[in-house]
Amino acid sequence: MVCVTVACSVSSPAGKAALSRTAETTAAAAFKVEQVTVELQAVCLWQGCRPLLQNLTLRLEAGQRWVVLGRNGSGKTALGQLLCGLRQPHQGLCRRPPRTALVAFEQIDRILENERYQDDSDFVGGCDPGTLARDFLLQQTDAAVAGQLPQLARRLGLEALLQRGIRFLSTGEMRKLVLLQALCRQPQLLVLDEPFDGLDAPTCQTLTRLIDEVAAQGVQVLLLLNRLSDVPAATSHLACLHGGLLVASGPLPQMLRSSALQRLQQFGQIRPEQLPGALAPTEPLQLPPHEPLLQLRRVQVRYGERFILRDLDWTVWPGEHWRISGPNGAGKSTLLALISGDNAQAYANDIRLFGRRKGSGESLWQIRRHLGLVSTALQQGYRVGVTARLAVLSGFFDSIGVYRACSRQQDQIARAWLNVLQLADQAERPLRQLSYGEQRLVLLARALVKQPPLLILDEPCQGLDDLNRAMVLQLIDLLGRTGGCQLLYVSHRAEDHLPCVRHHLQLVPAADGGFTGRIL
Repeated sequence: MVCVTVACSVSSPAGKAALSRTAETTAAAAFKVEQVTVELQAVCLWQGCRPLLQNLTLRLEAGQRWVVLGRNGSGKTALGQLLCGLRQPHQGLCRRPPRTALVAFEQIDRILENERYQDDSDFVGGCDPGTLARDFLLQQTDAAVAGQLPQLARRLGLEALLQRGIRFLSTGEMRKLVLLQALCRQPQLLVLDEPFDGLDAPTCQTLTRLIDEVAAQGVQVLLLLNRLSDVPAATSHLACLHGGLLVASGPLPQMLRSSALQRLQQFGQIRPEQLPGALAPTEPLQLPPHEPLLQLRRVQVRYGERFILRDLDWTVWPGEHWRISGPNGAGKSTLLALISGDNAQAYANDIRLFGRRKGSGESLWQIRRHLGLVSTALQQGYRVGVTARLAVLSGFFDSIGVYRACSRQQDQIARAWLNVLQLADQAERPLRQLSYGEQRLVLLARALVKQPPLLILDEPCQGLDDLNRAMVLQLIDLLGRTGGCQLLYVSHRAEDHLPCVRHHLQLVPAADGGFTGRIL
């Protein structure tokens, strides 16, 4: 087998991969590869003047199962990009196999951004499905693996989705699809950046088994994780990154006892006890007496013949905080988009929000001035070139970017939220240069600056490390208990519990297709 060795910023010619194939195939992997060793020696990597990786030396031996653990902004994603040839080291040596694959949130953002650019719905006189999931998978799949595609898709629960456009997949479904595409490339090194985020519990278990089976086929699998609780039981070695530095590495049992890991888990932990101030709203929300904040009656959402939501009834009264749960693809994000006005089918349904029926003459801005929103779709769509501070300020205007003058008080509040979320030193950095988790925190601050009457949180902790997750959950719970916000909260993780949330809407399969609601 030939490995690619990169020294400084110059790559040596890569030889052709000599894969050791067998006739035996499984539903988890249609190939068997020669085991490889991956090695980094004194690697340095910068983004402009900012170091991403500093003097990093690491060796992943064939047959070992490695996890790299680190906080948001620690350099994990840069490491994954380096190992998969998407970045080149500025100093040091990088020895990696020629066949690599990376699965990461940023990759999905780029794919969906291209889908939005190619959307021809306005020209075809209907809903353009865009790239079908099956075509997306076959784009970079050779004929030998294409025959195994149905088995692999069935293993990840994607068989029924192959004829759907990828822009209509849920966050979890899209993550599984990109993983399946990576497997179809027959990689010798597979790097999974936060593979469990955005997936429901059964899918996490399926994915863990699949990773085990892929590793058994000889593939070197490297997991990049924020949370210690996500480290699989089969892991043999653990490395810890902080600030681009490798602070500790070794066999997992030894690392779990190390003081270095304990210090990393405790580093920078804060407990927000007081919320930043808020501007008095120019038009405060005033509900008529005995009027619910939100009411949905027999709501249906469908695309063609396929139902997403069906006959869903739900009422939210003032002062109630709600959790929304359901498996991947159940329509949780679709439901929240109906409420926020980001799904046009809201106006074909009986939905009352803030005392008015949707479609009765209110503008989108009249709705959004009372809303705060954090979601994967918002993060994927926030593509303008602004700093973190300006992104937070845009929350005052419910816009993507800032197109008007901001007051001094608005700027002070935006900076206060960045300070609470430990991002004060990132205020003037471009939003898109921050790590995925740091971007999530910035958009959370954007949702909170005006402390809206209704706060919609769609997987707010997605991409966050253990400490930032604990900080955000405590902050949101404090806001729910002491602020004027009502919460609609989506999370797949049972450990991401908010004590202030005492009402639960579960999306369950409807009798005739799609999903409906059940109050627990």
